[in-house]
Amino acid sequence: MDEEASIILGDAIAFCQRDGQDARLINMLGQSRAISLTEDTLTIEAPSRFAIAQLKKHQPTIETYLEEIAFAPIALDIVAPQGAATESAVATAPATAPAVSPAVPASAGDVPTIEHQRSDVSRETMAPLPTAAATSTSAPVTHMPIAHDAAAGADSGIAIKNTLSADDFRRMMNQMKGGAPTKSTQAATPASPMPAPTVPAEQNTDGAPLAANSKFTFENFVYGPENSHAYRSALKFAALADERSTCTSLFIYGKSGLGKTHLLLAIKNELAEKSPEIKVKYANSQAYLDDLMTEFDRQKKSNAPIMQAYHGVDVLIIDDIQNIIGKRASVDYFFQLMDEFIRNNKKVVIAADRAPKDLSMDERLTSRFNAGMLCLVAEPSYEMKYKILQRYYENTIVAAPEAGDDSLLAAYGGDGGHLTDEHFKHMAEVSGTNIRELESFCERCAGEAGDREREGGELTFDDIDAIASQYFDTSAKKINVQTVQSVIEEQYGVTHEELIGPRRNANIAKARHIAIYLAIEMCEMTTTAVGAEFGNRNHSTVSTSYKKVQKMIQEDRTVTEDLKSLRDKITLRS
Repeated sequence: MDEEASIILGDAIAFCQRDGQDARLINMLGQSRAISLTEDTLTIEAPSRFAIAQLKKHQPTIETYLEEIAFAPIALDIVAPQGAATESAVATAPATAPAVSPAVPASAGDVPTIEHQRSDVSRETMAPLPTAAATSTSAPVTHMPIAHDAAAGADSGIAIKNTLSADDFRRMMNQMKGGAPTKSTQAATPASPMPAPTVPAEQNTDGAPLAANSKFTFENFVYGPENSHAYRSALKFAALADERSTCTSLFIYGKSGLGKTHLLLAIKNELAEKSPEIKVKYANSQAYLDDLMTEFDRQKKSNAPIMQAYHGVDVLIIDDIQNIIGKRASVDYFFQLMDEFIRNNKKVVIAADRAPKDLSMDERLTSRFNAGMLCLVAEPSYEMKYKILQRYYENTIVAAPEAGDDSLLAAYGGDGGHLTDEHFKHMAEVSGTNIRELESFCERCAGEAGDREREGGELTFDDIDAIASQYFDTSAKKINVQTVQSVIEEQYGVTHEELIGPRRNANIAKARHIAIYLAIEMCEMTTTAVGAEFGNRNHSTVSTSYKKVQKMIQEDRTVTEDLKSLRDKITLRS
């Protein structure tokens, strides 16, 4: 199973739970199996044909979540459970079968004359065919060993029954759990030759496929002042992963959609490629909780140690732990796991939407995470949004598809229109800060540009604004400089006259620099217009204040948190 496919399916389930979707939909998605994830399609195997019909009804909703999670449109391909096609084919076989001969009698105790073989069950787990039945093409079909009654059988006039004996069922389950197949109590005959098994894809030591072509790499991560500390820390962690007592913990926090998961998967993919001997376990919160519940069930039967798959690795990576901390039944096990890793100098990478001090964790863990590499991923500024849009456009939309690539994404990229530097600047101005939405927004703008060009026109700012209004709540909100000044004056305890006047003591100067920075970032004003609102200061003075705050962001990570809080207050008042 493709690990990234499993991750995106788990995230889609979490989004359904977040938005209070139908419990039956959530249950069916939870029982589905992620098969593969390509650049434009997630393929899942539904638990039943009924589930396929139900999931298809909700497909637009699910695909909306997938687009939000994966930064780009992702189609959902729902396939039948393995063996369903075989059942259908067998069920219709008698309609075209030649006339039968009564030469081979059949009774309820006979072994089935047609073998139903599931792709995940060895031929040895199914009852062998008697020689006479195997060589006769005219034997009547009376029973078929399938796991469930099939409605299709009634339509075709054939009674389809479950003919797996208790012994067959026990042997099949043992095989699926990885045990050696039990000998059948029925007489064995030579099995027909089986095709050579498919060679499995190369895997990392934790069983996950190597992701050499994954988009979640350090090279594909766009960084700036808002996330450079987290980016450098993740690089450092990956580089020193084989040094046991160095950089034992990395904690990355910030709002959803800002790149935390990208950095976590970049660490995993980097280690898979460069240090495959290091055992790595990645799990998002949903996967962790699912594994924990499974382990509880296993322990009741075998007294196996809880979460052995987690305890036995060298590097543990867990995403969105705020969802784990909120579950009382699982929080104790999580604390024990973290404490063991930290005490043994093993490596831990954590991502959350809040800092450790705000998660109500055990004080010992909070202090240990605070003492390690603690990194905020903040909302991207105008400059960073501009850079993200430009990079995504050049690397994903414009980039020519490889030879032989006939994927839907390649076809879509070829139809994308031309976006200019002025387009990127305007898109950065009117867009929100969620990077997933930002990249999808870029796709839409490029597609609209292509449509306009085919009509003999070009993409306008009004077109961009119309698309932005479908993505971002803040795109149409006008923020004026007076609101910025008012919030800063309250925050730093200065008067309006002091803020715009000539005084230069430290507190007033800092407040003025930040007010000018936020006015440029949040208001649709030129530096000259901003200067006029701050005591008629000239363009050069305004630019100097802006650059000073940029330097403060790079030197002190708490400044980024302060700016985020101020932005929120200004937006709420506007």
